[in-house]
Amino acid sequence: MYDKDGGAFNTHRATVRQDVSIAYVHEGIGGVPILLLHGWPGSKRLWWRNIGPLAAMGFEVIVPDQRGFADSGPSPAGPLDVPASARDMQALVKLLGHDQCIVAGGDMGSTVAIDMSLRFPGFVKRQLLFNGATPHLPDLYKDAGLARTSQVEEIMKISDHLTVHGAQADELTAQLDTAEKRRNYVESFFTGRKWREGGPVINLAGPGNFDADSARFLAESFEDVRTFRASLGFYEGFFGTADKSSEAAIIDRRIEVETMILWGMEDEIVGSYFPQQLAVACRNHVGPFFIEKTGHFVQWEAADIFNNALRIFCRDLL
Repeated sequence: MYDKDGGAFNTHRATVRQDVSIAYVHEGIGGVPILLLHGWPGSKRLWWRNIGPLAAMGFEVIVPDQRGFADSGPSPAGPLDVPASARDMQALVKLLGHDQCIVAGGDMGSTVAIDMSLRFPGFVKRQLLFNGATPHLPDLYKDAGLARTSQVEEIMKISDHLTVHGAQADELTAQLDTAEKRRNYVESFFTGRKWREGGPVINLAGPGNFDADSARFLAESFEDVRTFRASLGFYEGFFGTADKSSEAAIIDRRIEVETMILWGMEDEIVGSYFPQQLAVACRNHVGPFFIEKTGHFVQWEAADIFNNALRIFCRDLL
């Protein structure tokens, strides 16, 4: 496992659209193209336990740092939001010679994946989604007998980080005024943190799935202040608190793409409404499959299960 070696894979760079430069790992060239999308906190490093095994299975593995993150960094083209990243990622895959690909994503990476599948019909051949967003289809969920509250409302009962990141990004960045503070803040998302003053420790990951070295390895990508601030654009775009593109995210339709649904059960932020709602939103799905002793970061915490799930889901293509 290459979990603590930042140089384990070569990083490439490409200008995918005007003023948008994307850093990415590209392994298994000639296989079935698969795009792996991180969320927040994340970077291409979050896929370090998947790249080699998936390439060996016959996938052409494309793992970018999305706009604003890690080696991609801020873009002169504008801030990060879901539509901008969806267009960046589609352009990257096409630049590498593919008109279709498989997509896997968690957290906000799942939102980008959903947007891509709806924005570019036929581009996403299959997708694997885990511990992230669901389409905004409240009436459909209500008719299915699911909770009336939205996913965001459920999360905000537990954590204020959506508001802090989305509406107070400048204030948060000013508070985290050293590389060490920024790294420590991000590390706590992997190892457990108090989300509200005086509240309990809330965990995203399963118990013991991240040691101090692994958390540091993943958090190093957020040490730079410009990159840290730019990465919060995902939240600002969602809350409408930053300069936005003229586009809205496409997350208000049912999904036709064949979808595998995974849920890391130890995630104390993204709860059981995620697999329930996604199963309703995706007309052609397998699962949901619940993974024990695993939390928000399924690709890292349960790498073998994740990799083999993709192999089985795509076995007729490999």
